Formats: sequence, structure tokens, C-alpha cells
Amino acid sequence: MADQATLLDGEAEQNYRKNMQWAKAAKSYQTDLTPEQQKQFEAWVAQNKVPYDPSPEADYDMRGFWLGLQNGDPHAETAVNQNDGMLHFSDYWKTPYHRSFSAESKFAVPGKAPSWNEKDQLVTPDGKVIFDERAFVKAQKRGGR
Repeated sequence: MADQATLLDGEAEQNYRKNMQWAKAAKSYQTDLTPEQQKQFEAWVAQNKVPYDPSPEADYDMRGFWLGLQNGDPHAETAVNQNDGMLHFSDYWKTPYHRSFSAESKFAVPGKAPSWNEKDQLVTPDGKVIFDERAFVKAQKRGGR
């Protein structure tokens, strides 16, 4: 999978390179659906105006979330993020291409990936802060990245 990182651009590449050390090796981080399920999924995306990136480097496995929703998976939940006031999907289907890939992801290696602390920071098991969501949201509001 490391070779795939050389094919990526920009933020997806940077995120993957940072997160691959904590990610399970996988041929794909996107859930396969049957043709009928894919039709139902696409209708759900359109009807609910769900943000969906169909690329192999998508930072979220939205098909997996949808399938979990259909099957009553307790991980298939959304909530309003207290930092930006926007609707967010659970970390469970975040892929290693996501800037805030965490131990909560099904794609994370147990015991190795960073976890969220009470300050909305992702912290490695050895205590290093690698992402600060509050600071990131503040920077976005100021027009930075």
C-alpha cells in the first residue's frame, strides 16, 4: 500500500503518509456494495445531500457508513460537531486519507493509532499531539488551512 502514496496529490497524500503507520494494510478502504445496494446508496446520497467522494483516496468510507446504517450498526451515527457547528459522521469509517484519522476508525491498528483527548486533539499513545481540531477550526474561520 505504501506505493499508492506516491500516486496521490496534495492533502490526501500528506494525510496518508502521516497515517499509514497506524492503518491496517488494505487493498481498498472503501466498502464494496452489490449493484442493487449501490443504487440504493446513490439514491440515499442524492436524497439527503450527503457529501460523497467516490475516489479510491476518499477520506471517508461513506458506503460503509450507509451499509452500517441499513444494518443497524451503532457506529453509524452523526452528530453536530461542537467546534464548527456542522454535521459530522462518526470516526469509525474515516480512512487513512483523513486529516483526523483516529483509533476509532475500523481501519486503525488497535493500540497504535492516535486517540481523541478532552481538548479535541488527536494524541499518539506516547503523548504527542498530531492534530488539534479546535485550532484547525479557528484557523479555517480566519481563512487559513
